[in-house]
Amino acid sequence: MALLVACQPPPPPIKAVATLEEVMHHMVIPNAQVVWKSVGTIYTPGKVEEIQPRTEEEWLNVEASATILTEAGNLLMMQGRAIDRGPWIERAKALREAGASLQQAAKARDVAAVFERGGHLFDACQGCHFQYRFEKDPSTIRSH
Repeated sequence: MALLVACQPPPPPIKAVATLEEVMHHMVIPNAQVVWKSVGTIYTPGKVEEIQPRTEEEWLNVEASATILTEAGNLLMMQGRAIDRGPWIERAKALREAGASLQQAAKARDVAAVFERGGHLFDACQGCHFQYRFEKDPSTIRSH
């Protein structure tokens, strides 16, 4: 009896280069801020200001940030960054899904959906922070 072995190419040489903190500070945080600052309402005495992307460039900026957030979720699951293979992976998937949902909303130029899904992004971020960051050092929770 002959045994046939399929020749498969070796896996790609993927290697985490940036640290977990660098991914957070250079990718996740600034791009989350772009999303969160892109839509909203500011109420002041006698005035209501609606904030939303108005030009194609502004929409593309939100879409690009959502794309980066989506891929950052994948990067957080990589060997060398993933803190564990259980809850960490689920939290990273939540970031990836929130980013993908925001990307769809930005592509559709849907202001209400960007606002709503920005809340989902916030929930994904806070869920991870409360489990992995604040739990280990409660002094990092800020009151503002």
